Amino acid sequence: MAGRTGGRGGRGAAAGRGSGRAPGPAKGAAGSVGRPTGRDRTAQDGASTTRRGRTGATREAVRVDAPTPPEPRTLRVGFVPGVEPDRFARRWSAGERRDLLDLRPVALSAQETALTDGTCDMCFMRLPLSAALGASCHIVELWEERPAIVVGDEHVLSVLDEIRDADLVGETEIGEQHPDDAADRVAVAASGAGFACMPLSLARLHHRKDAVHRPHLDGAPTRIALVWPRESDDDLRQEFVGVVRGRTVRSSRRPRPDGA
Repeated sequence: MAGRTGGRGGRGAAAGRGSGRAPGPAKGAAGSVGRPTGRDRTAQDGASTTRRGRTGATREAVRVDAPTPPEPRTLRVGFVPGVEPDRFARRWSAGERRDLLDLRPVALSAQETALTDGTCDMCFMRLPLSAALGASCHIVELWEERPAIVVGDEHVLSVLDEIRDADLVGETEIGEQHPDDAADRVAVAASGAGFACMPLSLARLHHRKDAVHRPHLDGAPTRIALVWPRESDDDLRQEFVGVVRGRTVRSSRRPRPDGA
């Protein structure tokens, strides 16, 4: 019995040596070579989550740090009767500017206070101005207004194409009583009571069917200027000066006010 048992053991050992095969790994070890264990999967998932988390944080930081466009500003520009600012508004809009333009009619008697009380940022004014305002403001003279004579459509002067001072001898002048009385003087002249002298732009503005206006060849012209306080000068006002002077939005030259 003992010899038989040992023989089988010897043959088994010899068979093992004769086959040339290395002893196989343990069952548990074989499983760890083919598939990751639960601990390995947890570590890999954590690394993947960390990478995704870092990427998301970077993207979020980019969104937070992106600059916010500035709010549009509004430039309030006044204009006295006789000035037609629509062409400047069209140029401003054509430049596709973000900032807004607010055009405000201003009575001639209030043209200076419109700036001093803050109603307007800039104003188209009819010269001359007071010495005090002229000393504290930028003044850009723009165009000259021709003088005109207004008379009734049946007045003797209405047959003339243009009027000189010699033609007015013996006629009654309806003089200015207030800076804002142009419309009233045109109405009086229309009645045939006399003639009124004023800038051609005002004569056209207050035109009526029973009155005519003629160029006054010997009359003194008036001038329109763009005016704004020196202490309030900034890039927005300078941009509008450029628009008024006809510069395009692509112009690299910065407009400078007269006397700056």
